[in-house]
Amino acid sequence: MREKLIYILIFGVFLNSCDFTSTDEYYNQAFEYEEKGDLETAIDLLDKAIEKESDFRPALLNRGYYKTESGNLDGGIMDYKTILEFDSDNTLALYNIGINYQELEKPKKAIEYFTKALNTSGALTSFTNSNGGTLGFRTNLDFDTLDNDNDFEVHKCEIQFSRGINYLYLKEYDNALEDVEYCLKVNYSKKESYLLKGDLYFLKGDTIKACENYEKSMKLGDLVAINKHKIYCLDK
Repeated sequence: MREKLIYILIFGVFLNSCDFTSTDEYYNQAFEYEEKGDLETAIDLLDKAIEKESDFRPALLNRGYYKTESGNLDGGIMDYKTILEFDSDNTLALYNIGINYQELEKPKKAIEYFTKALNTSGALTSFTNSNGGTLGFRTNLDFDTLDNDNDFEVHKCEIQFSRGINYLYLKEYDNALEDVEYCLKVNYSKKESYLLKGDLYFLKGDTIKACENYEKSMKLGDLVAINKHKIYCLDK
């Protein structure tokens, strides 16, 4: 009887020390807490998912995003960089690092990572569709796995728009114009792209071209462009 009791106690300790929750379950539970606005618990659940599977890209990506949303921009960058340790050409991780550096007001670092992202196969070439939006050409589609390469793709136009903003911060206006011209070519966020183009020409001292682009953005309903056109372009 004593031996049986000891066996039961040992078996109970074994069960309590084992974690039978799968990586996918922790990952999905984190989503539930994100929807409730509880990012701290979501991060804790992703910690457990990553502890079980250190190279599970969706968990690392989401934890980086949750940290970023919680104000921990450097922590987000660390998670995205962890993905790069075993998936160096991960477009979305590179892009998100650039976004975080932009928020940290480090435009040179942001441009560095946006440029790296543009040189990956996951940077989708975009083109205009019949509804005025953008489409990207994908290959090797795989919808059977949770950790799917297709989920880490980003449109080139989105990356170039972000890079253009950071070129503006560095006063590299011609480089910024090249990026925004590509965005307009593929019909990406036209009112924002025309507004950015207007700002760039204004900073270059070309008020005529600035006003032309403010007007185009204004006609698409951009409120900032309407105000700038009123201030800088209407005859006094």
